[in-house]
Amino acid sequence: MVTHTHNTVTRMNLIRKALGFGAGVLDVAFPPSCVSCGDMVDGTALPHVCDRCFAKIHIVEDPRCLTCGYPFFGAVESHGDCQHCSRLRPRFSRGWSISLFRGSVRDLVYALKYENALWALDDLAKIAEYAEGLVDYLEDAILVPVPLHARKLRERGYNQSELVAREIGKRFNCATSTCLLDRTVDTPSQTQFNRKDRYRNLRNAFSISPKGTIEPLQRYILVDDVFTTGSTLNACASVLRKAGAKRVDVLTIGHG
Repeated sequence: MVTHTHNTVTRMNLIRKALGFGAGVLDVAFPPSCVSCGDMVDGTALPHVCDRCFAKIHIVEDPRCLTCGYPFFGAVESHGDCQHCSRLRPRFSRGWSISLFRGSVRDLVYALKYENALWALDDLAKIAEYAEGLVDYLEDAILVPVPLHARKLRERGYNQSELVAREIGKRFNCATSTCLLDRTVDTPSQTQFNRKDRYRNLRNAFSISPKGTIEPLQRYILVDDVFTTGSTLNACASVLRKAGAKRVDVLTIGHG
């Protein structure tokens, strides 16, 4: 159902582009379908998520882990590391996860990442706009997307983390640097490894781009789609810190 819905919405966007119709004209004949359940989108919260599925999105609020951004449920004594990142030994100072990686958030990220669904960017950026306090977290920062290796970039045609960083930068008036980091090693997908092997898989995988210049006192925020173990973000943060960056934080759309 989900894959069929993704493809349907993508086809509608291609038709709109080919025919030159505005969204309103085409939506009269082909109402947009929800990326999660396939029903017609019946509200205005998100372009491709119905109100029922939107209500199930868990946008993270305080109290949250200050390292990975995972929410603490119930009363807590400290906002320090949680069970998700207690063994991370972070090279970044603070992490912020906009939402939990489930339901419509997961469907939107997968559609963008694996199905060339660039239409999902608008939904993901709008979800970020619902995150209370995010505008303050992003203040005076430069967004740095986690890079793809050149081979994967050729295959996919784009870096989804770069597109997300650009879209969030545009919505929140943040600068974005897409030429600061390079992925120099074509590592296997992280999804097949456990926590320990993820760290080993990323050893020396990133470097400062030949065109990149680090300003030591500038605050950099690494941007990725999902925080799982934090190993990818930590590897990137380590490279930035070794190059002289003193203020490095992270931001992800979802926490998985």
